[in-house]
Amino acid sequence: MAPKSTKKKLAIAGGSLLLIAGVTVGGALVTANSTIFNNVFAAEITETPADGELVVTGAPMTNTFTGAMDGEVVTGYYTATNTSDTSTLTVAVGSKLQPGGTQAAELAQQLDTRVAINDGSLISSGKLSSMQLAGGESFELAPGASAKVRVDVFVADAEDFRAQGLDGATVTADYLFNSIAK
Repeated sequence: MAPKSTKKKLAIAGGSLLLIAGVTVGGALVTANSTIFNNVFAAEITETPADGELVVTGAPMTNTFTGAMDGEVVTGYYTATNTSDTSTLTVAVGSKLQPGGTQAAELAQQLDTRVAINDGSLISSGKLSSMQLAGGESFELAPGASAKVRVDVFVADAEDFRAQGLDGATVTADYLFNSIAK
C-alpha cells in the first residue's frame, strides 16, 4: 500500500513544479504546443528615404445603380506606377468602406467587383464590401514600370438587388493598392 501512496505524491509534486514553472516565466504564453517568450517590439526611425513608392492615379467613381438589369456596371481606370529605381513591387488590390452612408454595408454587399490588369482578363474580386483579388493574387511592377488597372463595380443579380430595398442607399469605398518591395 505504501508504494501507491508514493506514486500519488510524486504526481502531485510534479504538478506543483509545472505550476511554479508556469508562474516563473512571467509575461510569456506557455501552452502544451507553443511558447511565446520575451515579446519585445521596437522600431528604429531612419533618415534614409525609401527607394521609391507605389503611386496610383485615377478619378473617383460615382454611380447610381438602379438594378434595371443584370450586369449594370460602372468602370474606373487607374494607373499604378512603381517609382523605385531598384525594387520590384508586388501589388495587391482591395477595398475599404468609409464610415457613414445610408445602408452602406448592405449596398456594398450587393455590389460585385472585378479587376483587369494591363487589359488582361477580368478577375472576380468579390463584393465591394470586401474586395480582393481571388486567392490573394497580386501583380508585379518592375522598377519604373506602370500598370493599367481596370475596376468594375456591378450588379450581378438585378432582381435580388431590387428586393433588398436599397432606394436611397449610399456607400463610399476606397480602393486599396498595397505593395511590398522585393
